[in-house]
Parts: sequence; structure tokens; C-alpha cells
Amino acid sequence: MYSPASRSPIQSLAIAMPADAGEVLFLEGDACEHVYELRDGIARGVSISPDGERQVTAFFFAGDQIGLPVAHTYRFTAEAVTSLHYVRHSRHRWNEALITSCRDEGRLLPSICAEQDPIFRRGIIIGRNGVLVRICAFLVSIVDRLPQIDGQLDFPLTQLDIAAYLATTPETVCRGFRQLREAGVISMPRRDRMLIRAPARLQAIASGAAI
Repeated sequence: MYSPASRSPIQSLAIAMPADAGEVLFLEGDACEHVYELRDGIARGVSISPDGERQVTAFFFAGDQIGLPVAHTYRFTAEAVTSLHYVRHSRHRWNEALITSCRDEGRLLPSICAEQDPIFRRGIIIGRNGVLVRICAFLVSIVDRLPQIDGQLDFPLTQLDIAAYLATTPETVCRGFRQLREAGVISMPRRDRMLIRAPARLQAIASGAAI
């Protein structure tokens, strides 16, 4: 599943470490001492709002690097959504490799953007008008990054996490998925499997068209 990403400043043969679903990789506010490179599985970025609301700020997939040292502390908490494997690079080593790759190949911006894009994308998605539009835009944004099992998308994300990501309720997410199933846009043979049956319609609804 994993292949070294060209955006990575480190070509590492380090042994990947495992993490179980729900395990915390690093905590928001802790000193940013390591960069985490995902080899397989899915992680989520989580922040707590000033009023105590849990917000899922991004989902990360195999090949992504998270916890980049753009500040002295981590800007979000990273949790494993599924069981996963990761390599942990020291901040010092990552900085040295980044300087080398920037000098030799000009990869500074791709390396930084690799972590920033999912967070920026969430702001675009939740700014759309209507929850169903947001759900479709979310699916469009991740469908190419989900692994396939027997021709079906592996979809381990819970309605609770999707609701926290889309700034809505699990019940609303449940209704939205039911609408998409009834309209023949998607099917879910089981809770953690999905088929996109009408990709063009999914994209159209994500852009604001009626279902």
C-alpha cells in the first residue's frame, strides 16, 4: 500500500512502528520534536475549541507527513483512526533533510503543503451551503485515497468523526448517507465498505446541484 512519496524530504529505511485504532500519536501543544510519516492506515487531526467542542480538522492517509515543525508545538492532536504504521523522524533530522531537498530539488513547498492541504480543504468544505453538499464534497476529496478491498472502498470513518469534521451532528450525517443510497449515488454493502455508483452525480451534488 505504501510507496515513498516524492514530497517526502526523507528517504528512510527505518522500521515502521504500529499504532492501534484510537491511539494518540502526539498531542496538541506538546513540543514538536518529531515528524510522523504514515506508511499505511488513516489518522485524524483533532483540536478542542475554546468552548470544549471536539473538532476533527483533517484526515491523513498513507504517504502523508504530519506534525511538521512549522511551530515549536504541535498545532493539533493526531489520533489513529484505523490500525496503522508510521515512521517517526526527529525534528533535527527532518529539518536537515528538508534543507537538502529544498536546495537540490526545490521540494520545500510540497513538503509543507502536504500537511496543510487537508486542513485548508476542510475550511472549503464546511463553508459550502447545505450538509448534503458538504458530505458529497468530503467524499469527493477522499475517495482517491481510500484503499479498495474486493472492488469496494475501505471506509472505516465513523459518522461521529465525519460529523465532527463537517460541523454537524451524526444524525444529520446518517440522513445524508441514506439520501445518497436511496438516490443510487452510493451503496454501502456493510458499514465500513462503500461503492461510488454515480461519480458524476456525486461531483455534481458536491458542486451544489440537487440530488
